[in-house]
Amino acid sequence: MPRSEEPAAPFPNAPQRLAGLSDGDIPPAARAALEAWWPPFNLHRVLAHNPPTLSAWMVFGAHILRNNTLDVRLRELIILRIASNARSTYEWGQHAGLSRRLGIPDQDINRVIAGPDAPGWTPLEQAALRGVDEMMSGFSVSAATYEILDQSFSTQQWIDYVMLVGEFILVALTLNVFQIARDPGLPDMPEQA
Repeated sequence: MPRSEEPAAPFPNAPQRLAGLSDGDIPPAARAALEAWWPPFNLHRVLAHNPPTLSAWMVFGAHILRNNTLDVRLRELIILRIASNARSTYEWGQHAGLSRRLGIPDQDINRVIAGPDAPGWTPLEQAALRGVDEMMSGFSVSAATYEILDQSFSTQQWIDYVMLVGEFILVALTLNVFQIARDPGLPDMPEQA
């Protein structure tokens, strides 16, 4: 498929393509879906234009973020790798900040940019990050990556891993397509290696 121009990501000076709703303009159905996330993030404000989709997505998104069976450190490294690959400064900022609050050192957060071959990862972390790269480029994982992950993951963790990657690719895609402005105070994404 030919491209007439490269996508604008990241887009620090570009206008947001779809404006988020103000507190007073968020429909009651969307407000109900966002009750646990009030005040809403800019992403939520954009998705509030479609309350049924927002409501359904919030249930899945909250589950896969808060109730999956992966270790929280591994979960956040995976999300940061997706953000890095997608060049999603918003997703990076949200999850770099959350990672810090969870006690993940800045050196590990920033090392995600360098990828799975950077020194310092455990074999599981390296394989999980490599799996993100493989899923984002080829929509599967290699036999070698699968074998390493399969030594550590239960069946439930495998499902949560794939669903987590899919969920945060969806989030990055939404953020990038609509060029949603980062919420105030979010850290910048380091330069790509």
